[in-house]
Amino acid sequence: MPKRYFVELSRKDVGLVSYFPGLEIKDYPDADWVEEVLVPLLEPVARRRSKQIQGTPITFWFGVRKTARHPSEIFLFMTPAYPGTLIEQAIAEALKPLVDGKVNAGREPLPDGVYPCLQIFRGKLIRFYSTFEGHDEFFIGTICWKDNAPTGTLLSVAEDSELLKVPVPLEETDKFLAEARISDVSNGEECRRFQRALTQVARDVD
Repeated sequence: MPKRYFVELSRKDVGLVSYFPGLEIKDYPDADWVEEVLVPLLEPVARRRSKQIQGTPITFWFGVRKTARHPSEIFLFMTPAYPGTLIEQAIAEALKPLVDGKVNAGREPLPDGVYPCLQIFRGKLIRFYSTFEGHDEFFIGTICWKDNAPTGTLLSVAEDSELLKVPVPLEETDKFLAEARISDVSNGEECRRFQRALTQVARDVD
């Protein structure tokens, strides 16, 4: 059976917030903004050899809100909210090409409605999926274009999908999927401290 991994995260955290109208997918209603827009921008950051970037679990969460500028916009939260100047500047530079965006616009507690979508850690780019009680499927959080605005949605993925299979050995892949397990007990800093202590990028569930 292929190996699957999970990363423990917490919404008891503060995020560095950026927001975007998502216009990159306006003409592509079936496009996945996270996979087709955000991932290519962040991949070069994941490959940087900086010890600070390599050693910090940098997690991205998304939500969609109505704003004064647009019917809705993508709100991208990065945790930790105070990652240090090097990481903050690297992410700001990576996100700069996004159309009409407000990068690193402020810091605020993570709201209940945000979903973890990506993490940069130890040279890997991890895309998250989630499970929900009473459902056999896995769900990948994504953003598509609907009714002339970006819309957050959950894409259902069957348990035996090729998407969930992690290449072995893990060290040979730069990108893979992992389950995001949201802790109701730990806070964000505790989860990051635990993840940094592991010898692997995430815990094996098998």
